[in-house]
Amino acid sequence: MIEVQGISRIHITLINMDGILGRIDGGVGIALKNPKIVVRVGGCQPFPLDLPFKVPGICIDEDYPEHVGLGHTTQFKLSLAKLASEYNHMNYSIKELARLVKRGSTSGVGIYTFEYGGLVLDGGHSLKVKKEMLPSDFAESPPPSLLLRRNFPWLVYFNIPKGKRVFGKEELEFFRNAKVEGVDMLARVILMELLPSVEERDLEGALDSIQRIQNLGFKKLEVNFQTDEVKSLMREMKNLGFPAGLSSFGPLVYTFVSSRKEGEELVARFGGKLTEPNNEGAKVRWSTTT
Repeated sequence: MIEVQGISRIHITLINMDGILGRIDGGVGIALKNPKIVVRVGGCQPFPLDLPFKVPGICIDEDYPEHVGLGHTTQFKLSLAKLASEYNHMNYSIKELARLVKRGSTSGVGIYTFEYGGLVLDGGHSLKVKKEMLPSDFAESPPPSLLLRRNFPWLVYFNIPKGKRVFGKEELEFFRNAKVEGVDMLARVILMELLPSVEERDLEGALDSIQRIQNLGFKKLEVNFQTDEVKSLMREMKNLGFPAGLSSFGPLVYTFVSSRKEGEELVARFGGKLTEPNNEGAKVRWSTTT
């Protein structure tokens, strides 16, 4: 038996969405241990992707919802592509897998958290290869370069309140109509507050950066587009001393905590879940049992 244990991820923000300096996109995010996608070779259903090599039937043992901010589309397709490549003894790189399943054309967060886990930062795309802001479903640019990867030191609390699930044509129109402001400050917050805070294990600094990011760049537009219920939860969490972020378009809301006790208190008050970060990436398990 061959099994792939995939991941989920928090997407903190896209970065350079105004094309200044001849680049676009760029992203930063974190891999999570749970929820996860687990797929294996089996007879439960036909293989659902069109790939250029023979693949077996599959069984899906664990999964999670689409279009809520956990990165399901990328993680599901990469998990299946990894399973098929292992079955055929093909040593594809993560960029090659991403190209096969047409992911990573906007943010590299999904593909690099799948491969390496932890916190990742990608460098976006040159305007020479991608001419305009487009979501991955509507772009054909190659995956961006990985700039930084670090172990993430804190537990992650997340909650999926009732909110908008943005995808497809609605997402495309959102990208095309976006009027982005505050990109320079956003880049400064990421480079000079978020990343150093993770490196130095400064939770207060990391949470302050998350709070600032919600009011800058493309993320500000995503937050403003969400429902009052989502924005109300973010305000309530902040008032309790836990600045909250929106992952991708949401509706998933998240924060970081230093202890399981703190996380469980948030779960008791608001619902939601607590998870460890995934600092290893997706895993492949081979077994002689069925």
